[in-house]
Amino acid sequence: MASEAEIRLGRLVVERGLCTQAQVVAALNERNEDPAGPELGERLVAKGYFSAYVLAELRRVLERGADGSPLRPRHEASTERNISLGSAREAIARECLNEAKARLEDDRAAALQEIRRLAEEFDDTDSGAEARALLDELGAP
Repeated sequence: MASEAEIRLGRLVVERGLCTQAQVVAALNERNEDPAGPELGERLVAKGYFSAYVLAELRRVLERGADGSPLRPRHEASTERNISLGSAREAIARECLNEAKARLEDDRAAALQEIRRLAEEFDDTDSGAEARALLDELGAP
């Protein structure tokens, strides 16, 4: 399981625009599947999202207590209570919606089909609602 420090690091890299929430969630899932492997920060560096130097700086920020609360060891923390399934669903829906929007000019039919799917399958997320509104705006049933 990812430690509380890793969860905080994930939040910090998203806040600073170094990674998207979806990228951090994917790396955390990898981390949870391979607890003996590299920690979250090393995984994000290996994926090329930022450098080892930036990671060291981010860790210093966290050590100084960016939010004022002490960090707990990995064995005392779990990602289940820190990253909800709803957050992961929204991150997935957001990424898919952005891709569909980008394809609207090149392949309108396929993009509209994907936007319809998102509106139906992710109706409980902000991105699902945005997909429905986009369909209305585009005059697509």
